Amino acid sequence: MGRRRTLTAVLLGWALFYTRDGTDWRVVEQVESEHTCSQVRAAHVASETRTEIGSALADQPADNPLRQQAVARAERRVGPRYRCAPL
Repeated sequence: MGRRRTLTAVLLGWALFYTRDGTDWRVVEQVESEHTCSQVRAAHVASETRTEIGSALADQPADNPLRQQAVARAERRVGPRYRCAPL
């Protein structure tokens, strides 16, 4: 009975470990050049910002404080996913 209980605990631990919901499990995006990486990151930030604030606020001027805050939050979320260095 001890072996079965140990096996169950190991399988449960493995399942909990690999199904956890965390932001550090995402694959880091890698691209071939610094310029391409900057463009891809900027497009991803713009997409995340538009998703977060909706189309009404996204159509406002870039100096709108609410839009600037949303862009800053998106940059903090998206930025660590990219390694902007040549491979």
